[in-house]
Amino acid sequence: MDWLFTNALSRDRNFIFGFIVGVLAVKMRNKIGVLFLTACFVAVAVFAQEVEESDELTDIASEAEEVVIDPNAPPSTERGCFSIRRVRDFSSLGDEYLYVQEAGNAHFLLTMFPSCFGLRNARAIAIENHQDRVCSNSQADVTFRGVGGRRESCLILAVEEVEDRDAARTLFEMRAGRQR
Repeated sequence: MDWLFTNALSRDRNFIFGFIVGVLAVKMRNKIGVLFLTACFVAVAVFAQEVEESDELTDIASEAEEVVIDPNAPPSTERGCFSIRRVRDFSSLGDEYLYVQEAGNAHFLLTMFPSCFGLRNARAIAIENHQDRVCSNSQADVTFRGVGGRRESCLILAVEEVEDRDAARTLFEMRAGRQR
């Protein structure tokens, strides 16, 4: 009996209560007493579970951190892909970035590798790839007429989906400011 009682103490309080109910029920040998004690056990077990759940919620709430939104944070971006056939508008942002708008109002910021000298003032910009779909590291090129009308070509390193043209410009300005 000592071993059972010691073992029961090392467990959850519900098991201890159940052990006590069981011992009392055996001693009482009364069916009504057994039913009453069983009902008490179930009620306490349910109540204990609700208390534990509310304690867990309290712990989670106390561990939650306040999220501070930085108004100066850069616009969010995601890796993206676009279809060359669906491009409706594009414009250069310096010599390293190209803004692209796809039909359906999707917007992208393309990063050239390496910095594409002359892209800033380019004419006749085109995007070339062996497939219609352009993603980061897909070996697609931006070609354009550069200084003196010479045909230039630059590899597209990254394609990032952005919210709109303003978000692309903000990212460009922030990144250009870091490089200075």
